[in-house]
Order: sequence, then C-alpha cells, then structure tokens
Amino acid sequence: MLKQPFGNFSSSPVLGALLLLGALHIGGCGDDGDGGSGGSGGQAATTTTSGTTGSVTSGDPGGTTSASTGGTGGDASTSTSTTAGTGGAGGDGGSGDGGSGGEAPPIDSGLPAPPGPDNVAKPSGAAGGLKVIDWAGFAGAVTYSFDDVNQTQIQNYDALKALGVPFTFYVWTGKSEANNPVWTQALMDGHELGNHTNRHDSNDSGSDTDIATKFIKDKWGVTPYTMAAPNGSEAYVTVAQSRFLINRGVSNALIGPNDNTNPFRLPTYIPPQNASTAQMDAEVSSARSQKKWRTFCIHGFTGGSDSAYQPIPLNAFLEHVKHVKDFGDVWIGTMEDVGAYWLGQKAVTDGDSNQSGGETTVTWQLPANFPPGKYVRVTVTGGTLKQNGAALPWNPHGFYEVALDPKSLTLSP
Repeated sequence: MLKQPFGNFSSSPVLGALLLLGALHIGGCGDDGDGGSGGSGGQAATTTTSGTTGSVTSGDPGGTTSASTGGTGGDASTSTSTTAGTGGAGGDGGSGDGGSGGEAPPIDSGLPAPPGPDNVAKPSGAAGGLKVIDWAGFAGAVTYSFDDVNQTQIQNYDALKALGVPFTFYVWTGKSEANNPVWTQALMDGHELGNHTNRHDSNDSGSDTDIATKFIKDKWGVTPYTMAAPNGSEAYVTVAQSRFLINRGVSNALIGPNDNTNPFRLPTYIPPQNASTAQMDAEVSSARSQKKWRTFCIHGFTGGSDSAYQPIPLNAFLEHVKHVKDFGDVWIGTMEDVGAYWLGQKAVTDGDSNQSGGETTVTWQLPANFPPGKYVRVTVTGGTLKQNGAALPWNPHGFYEVALDPKSLTLSP
C-alpha cells in the first residue's frame, strides 16, 4: 500500500501535473496490468509515508516507494491492526458502549517486508540486546546501476520496467539523451536518478558535478543523493564527500554490514562484454552466501549503436534478475535505499549509549547529505523501545522499525 505513490510532491513542482494525472494508474516498477509497477517482483512492503527510495525484494509481488525516485507498487500487502472501535449508538436517554481500542499499526518505514514468518512474538526477556538487523532482514542485497543514459537503456526501458525491480540510473546530463522523456517515466516508476556529472570528465573541482545536480533538480524536482564518478576517477572522492551520501567507483568488491568500505569509493561489479546469465548469477550468489551487498555497473546492451562500454546481452540480464528474484531472500534496492540502510546501521551501531533511571538511551550522528525519512530495523531481548517519548510498535516479522532522523532511541524495562 502506498500513501505517497510518486514520492515528494511538494519538492517536485515540475512533475506535479504529470503525477496527479497519472495517480490513478501509474504505480512503480512493473506493468500496470500486473497490479502496478513493482508488482512483478518483490515481497510485500510495509506501508510507507516516509518517502524512501523504491526497493523491491526477491520473492512475492510488492514493492516500496521513494522520495527521490517516485513510487512503486503492485499488490503490496500492508500490516495493519485493529483500530479503536466506535462507540455504540445510545438508546432513548441512554448511551452507547465505547468500542475497544486496538494496537497501533506497524511503522510506515518504506522498507520491504523480509522473508520469513509474520507472526513472531514480541520479545519478553530482560531489556537489552539492541542490535540492528543486517540488510533489513534479508540474506544480502544487490543494486543495479546504469551509467551514461545510453540509447540501449532507453530502447529497452520497457523490458527493464517489466522486471518489477528498482534500478539506479546515473544521468550524464550534458548528453542529449538526458532529455529523453523515458527518464521522467523512470522516476515515476520508482527508479533513482543519480548524478553522473555534466561533461563526464575525469577531472572536476565540483562545478561540473554541481551543474548536473542543478539539472536534475530543475528538470525533475528531486535531489540526487548518490553519484557515480566518471571513469571511476579519484578526483570525485573529494567532490562527493561534501555533496553526496555515496560515490560509486569502479573497483570490484563486496560491501559488508559495519565494514570499513569507503562510501565515496563504493565498489561495483562491471559485467564483462557479452556476460552470461550464469556469470552475473555467480556475483549475486557470492553476496548472498557471504551476507553482503553487491552493486552492478551496466552501461548498455549489445546490438545498439551507442558505443556503450562493455555491453551485455539484454536477455542474459533479464534472466539474471529473474533468478535473483527467485532466491526470495535478496533485497533488490536502489543505491540510495540500500546505501542509506548500510550507513544508518553503522551510525546506530557506533552511537553513544547512556544509562539513567533504568533506561538506556542510544544517540547517533548521521553522515552528511543523508536523505530524510530513512529507517533501520532492530531487535532486542526485551523491554520497550521509544522514540520522541512514544513507544514503538512491534512488527510481527520480528523487529522494531527505528527512524534515523531523530538520532535517538530509548530502551526501557
């Protein structure tokens, strides 16, 4: 269930008219006829008003949405509980009986529902054991990013959309292809549009990157929180640190929870030219078995005339993504979504813990340029978790969902 089908209306006047016109029939990553975009792949998401970036999990239909990339959708189930009852009608001179109150519904985090049971009992032990769950409860994560807004990406967008998973498209804004209407559609379909600079130069002091950010904000009304360095140039490590949450590089490595990976040199796997489905499957399988995050960098597909770097066969990629969805326990999310969870987990884990009057309060600091409205999932051995003085509801999938913006969490007996 999506309470914000297309992300942040107020910050995107450019898209406002399109979004309002499409609100009755456009919903995310996927075909409208298949229950909305996002419906063809992903487990049901928890309801969201937080405006997080779209993400879809391997498994059953469903998806989530994005403040920066619009909404996804598709038969996403929502976890709700009984609301307070209405008082009975009074008789002649009498009064009706009041309805019984219900439990508060789970928090609207925008994170996808993880695999596993949805009837886990709330922990009843001693207060303690606070721990952030890796990858929001999935075995691992994968992000598929596309560079350069190449023609073969545009020509094959419908096939990519039909997969029902969110992608990250890094926009080289100085190319004429950046003005293709497909990118507006991609945004409304729940994909992330990131910064790939204006001139795609290996050297920049920041001005060219800023031009690209302005282009994205002016054209689509959204803020890019991640970028991809042209050619993996080291010049952008410094540029990105003051402007973005993440800068994707080109070295190939896996990213682990709470590891020392530099977010401004975030590694990625670039499939070799003519890569097979099996080759790409192996990369995700390794991330899954090691419980880590794998990012992909793809420039285009074979058979086109756009001179894309190391193009891969479209059908091989489509089959690969279908295989990953079939795993059922891999989070397929955008660079912003998965990256924010990864860095949010580190922030909470590294936070300060203070005890007073039997309560434990954890405080943390978020990295610069951190997108608003993000959450992490935590477990405890028992006790009551509170934020801003209010008790957090237990999610029957086996966790609490904690907002990162307050930068504080209290555990009481």
